[in-house]
Amino acid sequence: MSGGIKLSNVSYDVAVIGGGPGGYAAALRAAELNLKVVVIEKDKIGGTCLHRGCIPTTSLLESASVLETVNKSGKFGIEIEKVSYDWQNVQKSKKTAVNRLFMGLSTLFRQRKVNIIKGTATLREVGKIRIDGEAGTQDVTAPNIIIATGSKPYIKPELQLDKGVGLDTTAALEIDEIPKTIAIVGGGAYGVEFASLFRSFGSEVFIIESAPRLLPRGDKDISNYLEKAFSKRGIRIYTNTTVDKATTKNGAAEIELIKDGERQTMIADKILMTTGRAANTESIDLEELGLQTKDGFIQVDSNMNAGVDGIYAVGDVTYAPQFANFAFSEGIHAAEIIAGLQPPELNLKQIPIYTFGYPEIAKVGYTEEEAVKEGFVVESTSLPFQSISRSAIDKEDTGFIKMISIKDGPIIGIHMIGPNVVDLISEAMLITNWEATAKDMAQFLHPHPSFAEAIGETSLKLAGKPLHSL
Repeated sequence: MSGGIKLSNVSYDVAVIGGGPGGYAAALRAAELNLKVVVIEKDKIGGTCLHRGCIPTTSLLESASVLETVNKSGKFGIEIEKVSYDWQNVQKSKKTAVNRLFMGLSTLFRQRKVNIIKGTATLREVGKIRIDGEAGTQDVTAPNIIIATGSKPYIKPELQLDKGVGLDTTAALEIDEIPKTIAIVGGGAYGVEFASLFRSFGSEVFIIESAPRLLPRGDKDISNYLEKAFSKRGIRIYTNTTVDKATTKNGAAEIELIKDGERQTMIADKILMTTGRAANTESIDLEELGLQTKDGFIQVDSNMNAGVDGIYAVGDVTYAPQFANFAFSEGIHAAEIIAGLQPPELNLKQIPIYTFGYPEIAKVGYTEEEAVKEGFVVESTSLPFQSISRSAIDKEDTGFIKMISIKDGPIIGIHMIGPNVVDLISEAMLITNWEATAKDMAQFLHPHPSFAEAIGETSLKLAGKPLHSL
């Protein structure tokens, strides 16, 4: 108990535990709906995404992108000698972006009159939260409680190395200098982004993935293309490979791998673990409350209810894909349900998933394998970015777009790898959600020359009337 001081109890319509994307989206939307809202946050509003996740990672990747662009300036007739970078200033740029967004978010909270209590929340009974903060302890009561406590990196004990040699994703964002060699365990979204980042700044990079391919939950054609693109960049990929043990030796990581039943040893300056995350539920009495979990993450229904009246859960603490846009959608949905609205049921299949870096990757809807498994009769087509005029202008011929539709029906999946595809996926999201057909899309030609033309050109091809492709 902090200081032994007991503060007065306060009642709210909605109490949100955690101020990350899911929590703050729920709080801001509930306040818009004239509900009295409090957010309990032990650190800073913005959560992992803003302070230790997607925002700092993407900021570093943007610096990497600028470096890559400068390095190819000769292709545009621009000669630059002695291209270099200052890692401390790269880190400073990252912190500037984070601080700007934090200040903006804090202003939004003040303007919408959302109260923030800094402290650690404990939830053991429905409708009541105990808060231990700097000023003392207090109880907050609310008929509606939203658990948005997020998740944290998890590393198996046998793979925890000396500080500075073994890294999780949080520590990797704060390193003082770029390592000469780094082994990244995990070929999912986190692993792919960090591999791209460190390679751009000159590290020798190894990716170790236990599945047969990188991004194993994505489209197979995209994964295969990514592996070729990474190999071309000099990134070494070990699929169907597991890490049996890792130790610190002479200030570096000695990693024992098993591939196809055979052992091999790898030495790297750093080892980055990107494979595991654990839900932050230590202060939630799951058993007493009767909340159900899967792999430690809270299970919810389509309205984000956690199986107990008055308790909801959103964001990374739930058993759902861990992306900020998923958390935003879940938080807004929960707030509207609490306010008595009837929002459309969330369809997480139709929310985009993406990775930054080079090349960018984005998808929405079904993969071809998933669609066939669901029993759909499908047709698909692909279009390389080389077919788009903008690729010649930008000297950028990496990647392609793949579009999947039900035969003679709507487009149900769009997958992209290449330049600016994280921006392009927004249009793809509308196409799949509004159940447009290839013939519908073929009517709308895009600005020329632009990378957005790739969506229109792929639609034309799927509709049977390709323009700049065969």
